[in-house]
Amino acid sequence: MKKIRCAVIGTGGRCQNLMDHLLRHAHGALDIASAYDPEPSMRDTFFRELSLSGVEIAPSAEAAIHAPGVEWVIVASPNRFHCGQILTAFAAGKNVFAEKPLATSIADCQAIEEAHRKAGTIFATGFVLRYSPLYVKAKELLDSGRFGKILSIEANENIYPEHGGYILTTWRRLRKFAGPHILEKCCHDMDLLEWFTGSLPVRVQAVAARRFFTPDRAYLLDKYPPDTLMRKINDTQIANPFTGDSDVDDTIFSFSEFRNGIIASFSATMCNPIPERRMRFHCEYGTLVVEFYTMTLRYHFLGEKNEQSISFGPCEGHGGGDGKIMSALWDSMQNGTAPLCSGSEGLRSAVFSLALDQAAHEHRIVDLEDVWKKLHC
Repeated sequence: MKKIRCAVIGTGGRCQNLMDHLLRHAHGALDIASAYDPEPSMRDTFFRELSLSGVEIAPSAEAAIHAPGVEWVIVASPNRFHCGQILTAFAAGKNVFAEKPLATSIADCQAIEEAHRKAGTIFATGFVLRYSPLYVKAKELLDSGRFGKILSIEANENIYPEHGGYILTTWRRLRKFAGPHILEKCCHDMDLLEWFTGSLPVRVQAVAARRFFTPDRAYLLDKYPPDTLMRKINDTQIANPFTGDSDVDDTIFSFSEFRNGIIASFSATMCNPIPERRMRFHCEYGTLVVEFYTMTLRYHFLGEKNEQSISFGPCEGHGGGDGKIMSALWDSMQNGTAPLCSGSEGLRSAVFSLALDQAAHEHRIVDLEDVWKKLHC
């Protein structure tokens, strides 16, 4: 097994989790040569939790990328900074793994795609749900032909209150760093919709607003036990998700029409004691329901008496996807294997997400055909 040296940019909790999986798959063959994070406490926690020593503490992302012997760059910084850091890595001839979303604007996603084509290196993106056994099986069933054509899809992502409060106290609360919530959090779901349909959205409409985490409900923070409405993880968080300076929506409802005629709805909310991340496929010959929180597939074919189900049991990290995506990344590092998701998937999911946000805030239906044509999609 050959030794691989990588640079890490952004050492927060997400990166810590992924690198823990990657280091386990590497069995000592991965060296983290350099790391950059402008927040020393985050970097120190990263080193401590992963028992790392001898890592160069770089003064900038550029310095980390250009550290001696670095072949791979792991980009896990706030979304706004992805583009510049990825472009620097490609210009230096490095292979890249970038967390989702790819970037916060279509122009930045395009620039990344073009730089990748010129660099000719390996580029993997963090659409981890494509690696979860739950969604892999759903894709297999839908592609088997047993359900016939997909006619419509109902999808949602309704997260726990403490998760919503956490988002609204971190850098993810601000569009200037994260982009809209539909991009930052729900680009996973947009990617899955494009993957399952095998198509692209051509017309989208949406309504979005701040509905729960509003100043008039700040009293709820004291009414309920600690951690009910906000998960405190580190000292960089602000104190209150209700009265903070966030400018992202906590509620969105949307409808999309795909090129191949499939119609999809998607909704997302941030305060749900009963959380749900579900996709319901209405097909020619049956119905398939994919339930993330229970890790269960349920399906029923026309003419059959009984519903069938497949349970995947408890799975760590994004339905088991975290371990799988890092196993695949290690395979790419060792053998040059092409990843399932690269820049093109990142571009398409970002276009979809940003169009939904545009439709919501401009109060109109957004037609995407011209956008896709310009992007040669």
